[in-house]
Amino acid sequence: MDSEYRSLLNLLNDENEQSASLAMAELLRRDQKKLEPVLRKLQETADPGLRKRIHQLQSAMVLRRRRKLLTERLSGQNLQLLEGLFQLHLLWFDNDSPTSLRRQWKKLLEKADQFKPDSLEALGMFMRKMNFVCAHKDDLEPDHLCIGSILDGSPGADFILCTVASLLAAQYGLALRITQSAETDFILIDRRNNVLVPAQDWNYVPQDGKQYAFQIWTAPMLLRYAAALLFTGAVSGDSFRYVYTIGSCLAGTSDARLPLPYPYGGSK
Repeated sequence: MDSEYRSLLNLLNDENEQSASLAMAELLRRDQKKLEPVLRKLQETADPGLRKRIHQLQSAMVLRRRRKLLTERLSGQNLQLLEGLFQLHLLWFDNDSPTSLRRQWKKLLEKADQFKPDSLEALGMFMRKMNFVCAHKDDLEPDHLCIGSILDGSPGADFILCTVASLLAAQYGLALRITQSAETDFILIDRRNNVLVPAQDWNYVPQDGKQYAFQIWTAPMLLRYAAALLFTGAVSGDSFRYVYTIGSCLAGTSDARLPLPYPYGGSK
């Protein structure tokens, strides 16, 4: 470890709060591959003040990695929808882990395997049986947009529930599309244009013989919409940290360069 790193680490425990904060900011600008092993050695130091700073640094580094991953997924072409939902959840619930989310998803797949929902009607019955309930679109909360909370039993936004259902259906060769109905509810459509409506207790509506023009929602559209709603929730809750974190993902930039309106940036 060079002397400059050592000096910055020593400043982490400075009695002057501003000096310690500046040292943290400078360390976060350094090469994280070099910094991480140093922090691992110091994370259980006997000094409680330094230990607290080290843990804060490690949390900030994890959050930046998650934000970078989601930014790439929101702007990339080869988008994995499930992983994008995981990253969105972890931005809001940053104490949760990817492992715990994958464990939740695996449990749902195991339950689905007992029913094998390989048709739209069977899928609706399974989603009802598992108590997947739509939140009212005028009362959306962050929990309703985060897949871990929904898998834990929270109501979900209809488009997130459509996403969960379509990912399950894909396991059984059932290709579904996500769109919006005339009433603005999100719905699922199969190849024969049969419809499943989560907001109406997973009501199955057979194809009526008419021709409809649907605007299909792609994975990037769904994830960006979820991120935008989370951003709105952060602004409504006046959460400065989440405004910057989620806003930077939507903007595809680092939060240091993120242009935000007053009171989060700029002036009146």
